[in-house]
Amino acid sequence: MTEAPGHISANQNMAEYWNIRAGPSWVTYQRQLDGQIRILGKIAMDRAGIAAGQRVLDIGCGCGDTSLELARRVGTGSRAGFVRGIDLSAPMLDHARKRAALEPTLKLIFEQADVQTMPFPQAGFDQAFSRFGVMFFDDSIAAFSNIRQTLTAEGRFSFICWRGLEENPWMSVPLNIASEFVAPPEPIPPGAPGPFALADTDYLKNIFVSAGYGNISIRALDEEIYLSGPSTVAEAAAHSCRMGPVSRVLADADEETHQRVETALKAAFTPYYDGTGVRMKSACWIACASASAR
Repeated sequence: MTEAPGHISANQNMAEYWNIRAGPSWVTYQRQLDGQIRILGKIAMDRAGIAAGQRVLDIGCGCGDTSLELARRVGTGSRAGFVRGIDLSAPMLDHARKRAALEPTLKLIFEQADVQTMPFPQAGFDQAFSRFGVMFFDDSIAAFSNIRQTLTAEGRFSFICWRGLEENPWMSVPLNIASEFVAPPEPIPPGAPGPFALADTDYLKNIFVSAGYGNISIRALDEEIYLSGPSTVAEAAAHSCRMGPVSRVLADADEETHQRVETALKAAFTPYYDGTGVRMKSACWIACASASAR
C-alpha cells in the first residue's frame, strides 16, 4: 500500500468538521460504528456488482472499512483490481492506513482530498462507491460531475445514503428521548450538507441528471441495524450519548444531564435488545447510475 499526497478542500466547513470535531470521535468509536453500518455497506456493494479486477473509487472512505472490503472483492495478485479511498478527514485516513497495513496483499491507496475539486484521472475507474459518504458535499452536482468524468464509459456510481429522520428510529428514538432533557436540534434545511441531504428522491435524481448520469436507479432498503455494533444495552446508550445526533444536542449539557439522558436511553433500548445487541430499523436509499447518459 502506498500513500498519495493530499489535496486542498474547497468544502471548508465540512473539512473542519471532519478533521477537528467528528474525525477523532469516529476513530475512537470505529469498531462500534463499523459494526453498526457494515451490513448496509455490504448489501450496497452486492447490488453494485463489485468484482475481481475492477478499479474502484471509494468516496468518503473514513476509517477504511469499506475500502478494505472493496479491495478484498477486487482481488489480489497480478490480475487484481485496485481501490483508491478518498476522504476529507486526516485522522480517519491515518486510522485507515494502520488497518490496511495489516492486510498488505490488498491493492489499496488512501488519499485526503475533496471530491468536488480533486483532479481525478479521466476514465480511471470502473466503479465509484460510497457508504454514507456522499451527503456532505457543499456542491453535490459538482462532486457528482467530477466523479462521472473519472469513470469509464461503462462505469457506474453506486452508493447508500439515509432516508429521512422520521423513517430511521435508530436515530429518531434516542434523539426524541434526549429532547425531553435538552433543546432539540435546529432543523437542517432540505439539501443542506448532512446525513439527510439526499433523503428526497426527486432532489437526488435531479443531481444525477444535472451531473450527466443515465440509467438511474434509487431503491429503498429497510434493514435492522445495531445501534453500537454487537453490545450491551448500557454500551449502546453510552455510545448514543457520545456519537451521532444525541451527542450534538448534549454538547453543552452538564454531567448530570448526560447521566439522566443515558439512564433514559437504557430504559428505551431494553425492548430492542436481542441478546447480541440493541437493534432498530434503518431506512436507506441504494442509488446506482451509469456514467453514460444514454
